[in-house]
Amino acid sequence: MSNGTVTSVTTHHRAAGHPDTSSATTPGRARTVARVTGLAYLGIIATGVFAEFAVRGSLVVDDDPIETAANIAGSPGLFGAGVGADVAMVVFDAIVAFGLFRLLRHVDRRLALTATVLRLIQGAVIAVNLLVLVSALGHAQDTVTANGTVLPGPAQEALDAIERHALGYDIGLIAFGLSCLAVGRLLQVSRLTPRLLAFGMYATGTVYLVGSFAAAFAPDLSAAIDPFYGIALATELWFALLLITKGLRTPAAALPRPITTVV
Repeated sequence: MSNGTVTSVTTHHRAAGHPDTSSATTPGRARTVARVTGLAYLGIIATGVFAEFAVRGSLVVDDDPIETAANIAGSPGLFGAGVGADVAMVVFDAIVAFGLFRLLRHVDRRLALTATVLRLIQGAVIAVNLLVLVSALGHAQDTVTANGTVLPGPAQEALDAIERHALGYDIGLIAFGLSCLAVGRLLQVSRLTPRLLAFGMYATGTVYLVGSFAAAFAPDLSAAIDPFYGIALATELWFALLLITKGLRTPAAALPRPITTVV
């Protein structure tokens, strides 16, 4: 078989939509990157759930600024732990962003870079938005004076800050939803994971996008959308555990065998 024929077969194989394995991370290195990325992904889930549900879910009372401010002022350590968990989540998110880029760049470098940048944008929005959350603690502590008088003004400012933080968080998740769609596409075309996981990432991205736009423009629909976040949680947990326990399939194993024609 001539060199020209080999080149033609290889070019046709890549043009058919198959990954270029020449830029893939070596199997041993890819396994390590996958484990670190998966552990960081679990870290995102753990810190996010702790901050949102264990902390803010227990301290914030909807439409009750006085009780919310009192709860926060009475548990500054717990509230601060929630902010710390959010900071850790942003760090874990950056690790996952770069890890997935290392693992998926050989599939489509431009799309992998897009997914990475979108995820980093989400992290940046969440990090800046934490300043709003920190201000809520200050307002809450100003609610009760030294003589025990409760001031409704600072209490309302504390609750308003919490609500602005929640909205900013949802805005950041728009970038994350788009990133999930890009990762879903990369997983689908590369066959590096079960096909169901790729479609799960599509669903995850869609849920975050719909939920975020609903929070911003149609808050009354948020309650109806909330149950669908279970799909996102299950998919991301599956992806994290897969990265830790098995990693991604090697590019060579994910590709169908090329047909070689002797001319």
